[in-house]
This record gives sequence, structure tokens and C-alpha cells, in this order.
Amino acid sequence: MKYFNFNWEAILDLLITKSIQIIWVSLLFFLLYHISSRIVKKLFKDYSERKWTDTARILTFAKLTTSGIHYLTVFLYIYTVLNIVGIPVSNILAGAGIFGVALGFAGRDLVADIINGFFIIVEHQINVGDTIRFENLDIEGIVKTVGIRSITLISGDGATAFIPNRNIESLKNFSYADRSINLDIPVTPDNLAEMKAKILAVNSNYPQVKFMGIVTIEEKLFLRSQLTAPLSALTNLKMKILDAYFE
Repeated sequence: MKYFNFNWEAILDLLITKSIQIIWVSLLFFLLYHISSRIVKKLFKDYSERKWTDTARILTFAKLTTSGIHYLTVFLYIYTVLNIVGIPVSNILAGAGIFGVALGFAGRDLVADIINGFFIIVEHQINVGDTIRFENLDIEGIVKTVGIRSITLISGDGATAFIPNRNIESLKNFSYADRSINLDIPVTPDNLAEMKAKILAVNSNYPQVKFMGIVTIEEKLFLRSQLTAPLSALTNLKMKILDAYFE
């Protein structure tokens, strides 16, 4: 009977205390994640509305930043909860043997994903909306998202492909032959007709520009034109056309 001679009151108090701590930590991380995500989304929205920005480029960075916040929040939350429960995470990782080796391999893959993704973004190899092909994987499609761990493509048959960044060895970006970028002008229902007429008038002076119509990005309306030109002339043309839109 001594085996069952526990201090049940102390155990119950401990369980209640730990549960309350976990609840508070969960609520805190939930709020921090959503607040930080909203701040990032708001910042990128405001930035994308500036007349000289490339909306596709801004959208790429926005999705990458949101992805990074997600992974960081999950990691810190799990680490904090394990410490509250009393599990010595650092000791487990140091002496886990085979598990530690497996975790090391997983960590290596994660680092490879992040480093590859970083250079893809910084070197402007891919933007959301580009048509690309991964030569070593025999996969082709339109870029939907560029994340911290993977790139999402929509292939010709409508399927969604998720490509880990570490698997990208060589790629073709078909938008680079004559580089195509979207010129997205924010509008409201009140000024839509006026802005459309102005944009069409400006576009008529530039054979490199094609009017694409109305698009919705992050619940906002934009009038989209597509500019296609050699990469060396793209920036100057973009600035001239956007300035003309807003004169």
C-alpha cells in the first residue's frame, strides 16, 4: 500500500500550475504570432502601394517573412512548453544518441533550405508569378510562393508542387528572356474607370506594355499591366510608365 501513498494534493496542485502556465504561454504565443503577422502584412501592403514598387517582388518577400515568423514561433513555443513541463531540452539534445544524429541530419536539411532560399531571393532569381523550370527535377510551372523552406509551383495541369530549396540545383526562368513584370496600380470602385482610362492612354505610347485587367491582391483591387522588356531597360521603363500613370 505504500506504493500508492502519494501526496495527491501536491500532484494536483502541480498539474494545475503547469496547465495554467501552458495555457498562458499558448495564449501569449498565439497573440504574438498573429500580431507580428498582421504587422508584417500591413507593412508590405503599404509598401506595395507606392507607385514605384514591383508588387510581385514585394509579395515574394512578404510570404518569405511570414513563413520565417511561423517557423520561429513554433520552435520557440515547443521549447518553452517542454521547459515548463520540466523536460531538459538541451540535455536531451546533447545525449540523445541516434535521435541526436537524426535531428542533426534534419537540421542540416533545414539550414540548406534556408541558405538556398536566401540566395534565390537576394539574387532576384525568382519572383511570385514567374514561369520557371527546375531542370534537375523536370518540373515546370508558375511560382505561387517563395518560402523559407520551399517554393510552391502551379504546373500546367493545375497541380501544386512543393519544391524544397535544397533540391534546387539548376533552374530556368522564362520571364528573363524578355523580363516581364506586373505594374499593379491600386484602385477603388470610385476611381476605377478614371484610372483605367488613364492607364490605357499611357500604355498606348509603350508597345512593351499590355493591359491585363483587374486583379485582387490581399483583398485590394489593382489594375494590372504587364511590362515586357530586356532586363537592362526594364527599370527605366517601369519608372517612366508609373510616373505617367500618376501624373
